[in-house]
This record gives sequence, structure tokens and C-alpha cells, in this order.
Amino acid sequence: MVREFLEIDDLETFRRVAEHSPLVIRRDPFLFAQFFSMMFFINVTRMKSEDLRRLFGMLKGKTIVVKGIVEASSIGEFIKKMDKGRLKEQPQNAPR
Repeated sequence: MVREFLEIDDLETFRRVAEHSPLVIRRDPFLFAQFFSMMFFINVTRMKSEDLRRLFGMLKGKTIVVKGIVEASSIGEFIKKMDKGRLKEQPQNAPR
């Protein structure tokens, strides 16, 4: 399990790491790329817009956008948390 997160400021360095990672995770404002047991990240708010477009173009085929994060210690706990969240989203008179 990844326990170290290393920040990269340089676009080219992050690109080199990301090329060796099977996928790049996007959870704004960060991009993450795992390399062995380390997770490298870059803060996209610190980048120029043209550099950001170029980076997204280079990593287009391997970037996934994460909508939300749920912490759970097991699948059962995950399902319980998701069921509770779904119940909160439904109007009171809606069928389940």
C-alpha cells in the first residue's frame, strides 16, 4: 500500500513518472501517478494553462477522473456507507 506521496513541481518530471504508471488519477486540483510503492503528485493549479493542456494531451489515454472518495476497511463497510448515502439522496416518499 502506498504511504509516501512525493510532490513534483516540474511538468516534464511528472510526465516521465506518469508514462511508467498504468494510470493517472485526477482528483482536482491534483494528478497522481504511482511508481512502485511511491505516489507522485502534481498540483495543477500551479501550472500555466498551456502546460496543463499539453500534460492532459500527453496523458489522455491513461487518466481517470475520480468523482468521490469513500474510506472503508472492507467491502461490507463500503456497501453500508453507500446504502446510507443513497437513502439520504432519495426523497422521503420515493420507493426503494
